[in-house]
Amino acid sequence: MPENRRARAAVVATVLALLLGLFSLDYTVERGDTLSRIAQKNGISLSELIAANDLDDPNLIFPGQTLVIPGTDKVHVVVRGETLNKIALTYGTTAKTLADANKLSNPNLILIGQEILVPAATTSSGGSSGSGGTTDPETTTRSGDYHLVKSGETIESIADKYKGVTAADIRTANGIVGNTVYTGTRLFLSGPGYVAAGAPGTSTYTVKSGDRLGDIAARHATSVSTLVSLNNLGNPNLIRSGQSLKVPSGSTWICPVGPASFFNDWGFPRAGGRYHEGNDLFTGRGTPVVAPVSGTVEYIVGTIGGNQFFLNGDDGARYLGSHLDSFNGKDRKVAAGETLGFVGTSGNAQGTSPHLHFGIYLNGNAVNPYPTLLQFDCKR
Repeated sequence: MPENRRARAAVVATVLALLLGLFSLDYTVERGDTLSRIAQKNGISLSELIAANDLDDPNLIFPGQTLVIPGTDKVHVVVRGETLNKIALTYGTTAKTLADANKLSNPNLILIGQEILVPAATTSSGGSSGSGGTTDPETTTRSGDYHLVKSGETIESIADKYKGVTAADIRTANGIVGNTVYTGTRLFLSGPGYVAAGAPGTSTYTVKSGDRLGDIAARHATSVSTLVSLNNLGNPNLIRSGQSLKVPSGSTWICPVGPASFFNDWGFPRAGGRYHEGNDLFTGRGTPVVAPVSGTVEYIVGTIGGNQFFLNGDDGARYLGSHLDSFNGKDRKVAAGETLGFVGTSGNAQGTSPHLHFGIYLNGNAVNPYPTLLQFDCKR
């Protein structure tokens, strides 16, 4: 091997050793431990644990043995237009956590090309084929206890394994409608359930030929002056066919992509030891993705979820949409039904059928969107 290649190899080996020490921790095996139980306890996959420790026989571990628990810390390189808050959203953490981890004296001052460490303990699982979640450990009310479904198990048989846990608890925490559970699925043993009720706010109306502003106001039980104010109309007598107007609405909730193909894939395993915290809604590429409720939308680009939006709904819920083909506009206040982007396969969904990964977060908890999507007849 030439001298310069030997030198490069030595440098690479040194860097890898440093990274392993920085992004790993040690675990001392206790009596009764199994490798799979240790992996589950530390939020990693069994294969990652075996690989990190170069185990010839994964069934042979002994009390007192020291195992390396690999971390999943990431380094994010700042690009133009990013803020610490946007980076935090991409990885499912908070700006304060990133500021503390990187010892930033001024979290509002980050530079293009700057490297930001995203600690493993703060990143949350989720996503389609897994996009970053937004669970905030300071606001969560979920215990975090969960069960991985084995072949032949039912909701009732799973509940029987845990003291104080009922089948109803499991159904609520995981948005299960009916009795079907899938092998390998992660089911929380407790936690909030949620079915959206919508939010009073605004929706959109598309002007038809012959419409007058007064007619539109009367149909929506509002006034011309309200419509003028909502839409910043300079001339209330000048509206055109095809124009979109914001109109006041009662409580409403709109399917994000209209009728789509989906099933309850909440909790399905994903690569890297992650689990699915949402539903994948399959429909044609380029299908408009709309705001289910009025609120404030923020766009980000994630390494896993690709082109994504977060919608802080006026109903108090936070909505996530991933794998968009493209965005529609910029961060802004939106009405229910307003187009946010278009269905695609960005991020790690490349090579799959076009779909929207759709997630709902309530008080920091990811909640299963499935009951809400059924309630509002979003299934094709």
